[in-house]
Amino acid sequence: MAKLVRNKSGFTLLEVMVAVAILAIAAVTLLGAQSQSVSIAASARFDTMASLLAQWKMSDLLLQDFDQLVDDEGNFGEDYPHFSWNLRVSELTERDTGIPEMGEQLKTLDVTVRSDQDDNAGLTLRTFVYRNNRLQQKTIGDNEQRVEKHDPIKGAPEQSP
Repeated sequence: MAKLVRNKSGFTLLEVMVAVAILAIAAVTLLGAQSQSVSIAASARFDTMASLLAQWKMSDLLLQDFDQLVDDEGNFGEDYPHFSWNLRVSELTERDTGIPEMGEQLKTLDVTVRSDQDDNAGLTLRTFVYRNNRLQQKTIGDNEQRVEKHDPIKGAPEQSP
């Protein structure tokens, strides 16, 4: 009778299967982390660009006359073709602020920047604008008359020279 000799220098099928399973789990984990990293980088890129564009638009709006600030929308032109903006203007009243005689003196500007590449991505920048009308001039015929204006923030009327 012939004797079978076993060679113990190789790996068993079970050992190879366990090693392949461990490598597969590690590969799936690394691919998931890579995917998440790309997603976070894209989100950070949008946040950075959208905040800069929102600040740029807000700067333009703050140069406008108080009465010209109305709801509007648009885009940033050929330089930033994938981004658009939306302006929402709300007038704040005494009820909103708790400041007496505040009618038509304070507005909220909300600039929202969106990307056409991601419907869920959006960034809103808010600021408050106060009508600066401490001294208004009224022209009646050829005579210029200075009028007293009440400043609702300070509470006392200002005297014109």
